[in-house]
Amino acid sequence: MLRDVEVWRSLLPRQELTQVYLAMAIRSFALSLTSLFVPLYLYKELGYTLSQTLLFFVFYSLIFAIFTPVAAKFCARYGVKHCVLLSVPFYVGYIILLQLLPVVATPLILISTLLGISLGLYWMGMNLVFQCVTDHKHRGEQVGKQMSVSILATMVGPVIGGLIIEQFGFTFLFMTATLFLILGAGVLFLSEDKHIPYHFSVRGLFDRKHWGDSLYFVSKGTRVMAEGVIWPLMVFMILGSYVSLGLMGTVFSVVSAVLVLVVGKYSDHKDKRVIVWWSAGFESLTWFLRSLVSSITGVFGISILAGVTEGVKNAPMGALECDKARGEIAQYYVVREIYICLGRMLLLLIVLMVDNLQAGILFQGFFTLAALWF
Repeated sequence: MLRDVEVWRSLLPRQELTQVYLAMAIRSFALSLTSLFVPLYLYKELGYTLSQTLLFFVFYSLIFAIFTPVAAKFCARYGVKHCVLLSVPFYVGYIILLQLLPVVATPLILISTLLGISLGLYWMGMNLVFQCVTDHKHRGEQVGKQMSVSILATMVGPVIGGLIIEQFGFTFLFMTATLFLILGAGVLFLSEDKHIPYHFSVRGLFDRKHWGDSLYFVSKGTRVMAEGVIWPLMVFMILGSYVSLGLMGTVFSVVSAVLVLVVGKYSDHKDKRVIVWWSAGFESLTWFLRSLVSSITGVFGISILAGVTEGVKNAPMGALECDKARGEIAQYYVVREIYICLGRMLLLLIVLMVDNLQAGILFQGFFTLAALWF
């Protein structure tokens, strides 16, 4: 038995950066099984109104923002990897309550609170882990690899998720995702934990040195909701099938995964900002085109185009974000996540006010240009 344990241990990665890649890939796969379908689960399967569905995501973003400084204090005291691990039970609780909604009428505000706490813990811990194991000279390549393996892990996730829903239902889907979440967090503990100091300051959240970056961080948040909530709802109304929606997600992932890896390595030898400036304009155009899509052909065509533009932009942009985290890096990531959460809430509130999904996609076309000022 001990020999079997040693065999399995020998198959696990020993370099910490590789462990981080693997952990993020496993988690990305787990989330890709469900995240694309959660808005539709609430809206179509359970019959919540569009306003109730969008407010669910607004409230989790609010909790995410509030809990981010708490997560940073936890990282300082108990370690960044323990922060990632602690996020798992909250996400499992979120999944369990979500799947029980048809029989147990749990308030959506409670479910979204668990999601917000989980994401606050996870992203604070993982951002600091990744910051510690990467270096400036190779950061474009390292960010590209991290994004690429995560995208590749999600490549089949939406299709598998759609098939599981069709064959076994949402309950089995949520159970499968939970198993992979636990596995992904465990991989990080193949190496030692780290403690990053953090001292909470309200004034620090509004420090002038962050103003130049805050507009981009807000746009990053609006993109999360446009890509993860508004676009799936809009596309499902055109495709009318969970499997087709999952296939659309896979097409997008295939294109992005290849480009983000190639461009990430290329950007270490070129001016990253030039790459971002050019790609941001084209990415903005894809959002405007998405707002006009009304056919199946259009959905898959724009998915390919969006995969190209985001695949080119994301690695150098991610490297620039990491490079700006100097000095008090925990404070930087706290400010970053709070502004991203503000962006999440902003886009959804705009959609709620105008009562039109296409309007949210259109607004994202303008918000994308904020990358030009980062």
